[in-house]
Amino acid sequence: MTANYKALGPNHVDVANRQRSALLRTVLVLVIVVFVLFCLLGYFYRPEAEDSTRNQDHLQPEASHEALLSRLKTILSCHTGQTQVPWIESHGGYYLLRNFVQAEEHVECYETVTYTTHGDYTFLDNLIPLLERWQAPVSVALYAPGDDLDRTVDLIRSLLECHERRLLVHRFVSFHLYFDFENLPPHPVSHYRELMQVPYECQNATLPIGESFRRAHNLTYPVNVGRNVARSLATTHFVLASDIELYPSPDFIPMFLRMIAHPFYQYTLHGTPSVYVLPVFEIAAGSAVLDGMPENKAQLVEALGRGDAVKLHQEICSNCHTVPDYEKWLGVLKDDYTMDILTTAKREYEFGYWEPIYVGTNRDPEYDERLSWEGKADKMTQGYIMCVMGYDFHVLDNGFLVHRPGIKTPEQANRPLLQAKQRSFIRETIHGEVTALYGLRVPCKI
Repeated sequence: MTANYKALGPNHVDVANRQRSALLRTVLVLVIVVFVLFCLLGYFYRPEAEDSTRNQDHLQPEASHEALLSRLKTILSCHTGQTQVPWIESHGGYYLLRNFVQAEEHVECYETVTYTTHGDYTFLDNLIPLLERWQAPVSVALYAPGDDLDRTVDLIRSLLECHERRLLVHRFVSFHLYFDFENLPPHPVSHYRELMQVPYECQNATLPIGESFRRAHNLTYPVNVGRNVARSLATTHFVLASDIELYPSPDFIPMFLRMIAHPFYQYTLHGTPSVYVLPVFEIAAGSAVLDGMPENKAQLVEALGRGDAVKLHQEICSNCHTVPDYEKWLGVLKDDYTMDILTTAKREYEFGYWEPIYVGTNRDPEYDERLSWEGKADKMTQGYIMCVMGYDFHVLDNGFLVHRPGIKTPEQANRPLLQAKQRSFIRETIHGEVTALYGLRVPCKI
């Protein structure tokens, strides 16, 4: 039997084409919708800390270190620059001796975190206790106006040649020195470089005596110049920009890097700019806890319970260093050397004057170099810019910083004339500049 087929007319062909086009459009719309939903789920999903205990094989210490580094290299996609040679250059109103002393150990950009910090020669007694707990690269910028450069170089030589922990200094520390155009050193820079090649007579080593050039000439401390210099000269992707008197919790870096490599936390590396916050504390001088320095979070919480420890500047500016979900943070105690994000917050509303210290990168905003340490609120403008930019601040549950023993009182921190002048400058000048550059966001405070 032969089937009879009726030939399609022009109208039938048009109908078939329209139906086919409609079907294709429907399929395309469905594909787009599914793709958008998938992207939104990946972007907005924020795993709670308790959920992150799943798949702990990614976080265990026995996991291959080489495999961890390979994963970090892939997900960070950073570039390790060439070794930067010592150099004299200008930096704003200052001369900078970049890499006056360079750390001996070379590291790839993805394999560790650099502690970037600042000070002058009177703060160098903090370097060894910081290194003992950090055990990783440190980039330190030292303000050395006038003949303070002589004192600074002398102390660096002593640390490198005489201190019992000098190998730590050689291995990890890069020193950068800077001074104002108006306060040049008494000798050419070549003199100080040559001194670094001369054997140091350790038996005759003494601490610098007399008043520093900075104090004798009533110079304010350009804190943010030091912060920017130290951070910009770090060679790793991640940096912890902090103060030299703040000592980090031991074993921070391996826990942090294992967390970053975990698939649960990939969202923090993309999309919304993010930093990773460490709560900061003060310990009373003469505390019964291991000479005042807790070795882990459990010891810190015990010290807080006894009143031997407090939040940083609790009596001066409590809101400046109180992290979101602080009570919850105190309740998370771990014994497995893992780290997670406890909570994520913005620097706005009740946290509008928060001054968090965090692990970030050199992509984060710089600190305003016109502000001095004596005028206070020297990190506020950077925090305000980060608020306007919509930064996420991820509070880490198993890392912290502790100030060298001694709790500062309001009287010690009070410099009313300089504070009033700097606060006025921030509000009347810097606020307008930041608004013109970054726009305005109502919840943000400066």
